[in-house]
Amino acid sequence: ILSTCSGLRGLLQFDNVTYGIEPLESSVTNEHILYQIIMNETGYTSLQEIQPVTQYAQQSYKILVQSDVSKLFHVIFIYITSDKYDFMGSDGALAAEKIVHMFGVINAIFSKVRIAVILSSLELWSDENKISTNGNAEEILQRFLSWKQKLLSQSPQEMSYLLIYRDQATFVGATYHGRPCDPKFAAGVAMYAKMITFEAFSIVMVQLIGINLGLSYDNIYHCYCPGTTCIMNPEAILSSGVKFFSSCSMAELKQAVSQPEFECLLDTKVSSVVFQGKTGTCGNGILEGREQCDCGKPETCIYKKCCNPHACELIGFAECGTGPCCNNKTCLIAHRGLSCRKSTDPCDFPEYCNGTSEICVPDIKAADLEPCQNKTAYCYKGRCRDLDRQCADFLGVYARGSTYLCGQEINFLHDQFGGCRGRFCTFTNTLCGHLVCTWTSETIIQSREFDYQYTFLGGHVCVSGRARNRTNEGIFVVEEGTTCGRDSLPNKPQCNARVKCNGHGICNERLNCHCDPGFAPPNCERVAFSPGGSTDDGFWLPASKNLPWTLTRQSAPKKNGLLISLYVFLPLLMMTGIVALKWDKMKEFLLRTNTLSEG
Repeated sequence: ILSTCSGLRGLLQFDNVTYGIEPLESSVTNEHILYQIIMNETGYTSLQEIQPVTQYAQQSYKILVQSDVSKLFHVIFIYITSDKYDFMGSDGALAAEKIVHMFGVINAIFSKVRIAVILSSLELWSDENKISTNGNAEEILQRFLSWKQKLLSQSPQEMSYLLIYRDQATFVGATYHGRPCDPKFAAGVAMYAKMITFEAFSIVMVQLIGINLGLSYDNIYHCYCPGTTCIMNPEAILSSGVKFFSSCSMAELKQAVSQPEFECLLDTKVSSVVFQGKTGTCGNGILEGREQCDCGKPETCIYKKCCNPHACELIGFAECGTGPCCNNKTCLIAHRGLSCRKSTDPCDFPEYCNGTSEICVPDIKAADLEPCQNKTAYCYKGRCRDLDRQCADFLGVYARGSTYLCGQEINFLHDQFGGCRGRFCTFTNTLCGHLVCTWTSETIIQSREFDYQYTFLGGHVCVSGRARNRTNEGIFVVEEGTTCGRDSLPNKPQCNARVKCNGHGICNERLNCHCDPGFAPPNCERVAFSPGGSTDDGFWLPASKNLPWTLTRQSAPKKNGLLISLYVFLPLLMMTGIVALKWDKMKEFLLRTNTLSEG
């Protein structure tokens, strides 16, 4: 990684050693110095230990090597602001040159996963800092966000980072997890400590950008690393040499860039024009650009108390004005645990508001080849590929999956009502071709688009269909991913849920456990009254990285009031009953005493 501006300046990286090269400033004959970079123990914490970095716990992954993250190229523009730059050199041009060179290192790392990182703007605070850089990482980040939103015109494609310096630092940076396209959260703070090397600081920036993209720190026991130390390993800033993204990071990147809210990163050609703050299309109901909210057209907006539908700006102290996790009466982000997306299939999970965003968390489905329908079928591309359901979808509630005898008899004929995808069937794939079902009703199927054939075999009525219109010819085909014969499944599961989830859940498409009721993520350990779920559904958040996962389900206000009433009045009622019972016994005792006295 070399820069030829004003001589050679850069890094020569090998497996576990890095050399630096730069011009010898005192030389008049363009001599250069080549030296080995030695990583120093810095004594500060990693990004992982800073609270605003991420609200998600460290994930656990099985080995999954994915080399092709996406066929598309993704582009990230970075707006860099640096506080008083004396630590990078008293000359502004030299400081800018070092930052540009650092982005050469960053871009070289991300280019391996088809992501281009471009320095779009650079602002150096030469006279005085425009915000206070005192305090902890979270405080500085909040000040920087406030300053950025007031003064900077930021594109949805652009992240903003503040570089600051301290002699002694207790942190290396702070950013938000998985929010690269949200101008309110696409920002971070990076700390350049006195003892840190140029290579280590470049890795700090890569980790910050990675976390903003949605990456988590590697679990070295579950992630495959092709080198000595991978980029998202907390120890990466203490080691030299070439670094790669681990299998876990590759899987997370693949998942992240496929989400609709990450579309701002898609770009097939890089523009040389600096963005001037795209405003988005106000009124289309989609939060984009610099919009603070977008509740749709004024006549249909249900958030008029919170959001100005004409300007797409929040009103007063409103926290939100868009999305299923925004309360249109209070204008506040809904509490964590409120349902925002229902399940549509046994292989599709419900999602909940996470308490920090007005937008529902991404739609998460089961990983391919996870069992469903009482382990009689498998999930594939988010749907349970069950023959009973396929038959019911096509023919109605009286249809069931075919028996082997039905499938063999009809598909072996290889006519318009049977066959194996244009080929003759074999004994191993006879149920994998044309969809054949059993019919349980005495009535026949009425249709203007399809013809149906009924065959009585082995005590069952077999039914198969054909389309009258050639455009619908392929409709009666067993769905891909259905268990229909020996070796019918093309791949093995990517995740061993029996081990990873302790036999009490299945893996989702992010390779995290989705636990059964009574068990809690991340590893499906038994927790009384747990609703189940995963760390990706918005319901579960770690209270602290050093504490176990906790269940903090909030009830509706009315239910809380009812519970409080029960807590107050139930003991009072019990005490009243006890007193009444005692009083009855006392009266009975006194009555007996009087009777004996009279006797």
